[in-house]
Amino acid sequence: MKTYCLSLSLDICVLVISLITLMSCSTYSEGDEVATRIFKKMTVQEKTLYDAVEKEWGQSYLINVRKGVQNRDISPRETMMPFKDIAALIKTNNNVTLKINEAGWNTDHKNRAIKCRWDRLDESWYRKLLLSIGVKDYKITKFVPIVDEKEKDVEKIKNDLVVINNYIDEHPEVVKTITEDNSLFVSIEELDELFYKIRGCDEALEYYNEVLIQRLIDYDDHKILIQLATKCKAIQIGQKLFEWRN
Repeated sequence: MKTYCLSLSLDICVLVISLITLMSCSTYSEGDEVATRIFKKMTVQEKTLYDAVEKEWGQSYLINVRKGVQNRDISPRETMMPFKDIAALIKTNNNVTLKINEAGWNTDHKNRAIKCRWDRLDESWYRKLLLSIGVKDYKITKFVPIVDEKEKDVEKIKNDLVVINNYIDEHPEVVKTITEDNSLFVSIEELDELFYKIRGCDEALEYYNEVLIQRLIDYDDHKILIQLATKCKAIQIGQKLFEWRN
């Protein structure tokens, strides 16, 4: 009885290990062995195109393409247009399945995936393929890279800084305002406000102390300090956005 139980236990363990191995090794939805037989029915050109799409999109997006190839009796001749016998299926896969809807993909992956759609791998081949099923004048839209919203924010900060600095240079009167007593030096009240604006910027504080050793802070200094503080703030925000993105 003990021998029987031990033998049964060993058989179960072997079965479980085999199943786990099979599951861990299986890459394709229909199974690796089936996928291998399917790939043997592709021409070299077709396999090259297929590999380029699968590299960025993964095998699950292309299962219907593989099923279409699986229905072939034999592999087509190399001189035949790639996937001509399943042109409608390729078109459906391209237009319906290969759309960016994965929230987990980063921006770079999304842009690479777009470039690896069937219609973008070889535009000339794709137009001829669709023409073979009566689709005329198929237009492939110009590729416009997806830009991460956080990257847009950083770029906007940079652009805004340029605009601000240029405006100040062209209109110095905005910053260099003469006080009621015609003094060119910043008033006590304005120094209090300046404190809150530059206190988090080491570069601005260094400039402030260097000037103060020689004289009082004037409105030219005020302009420079504000620009330095703005730059510091922009860098800090950029770093936070980068950390948030990653």
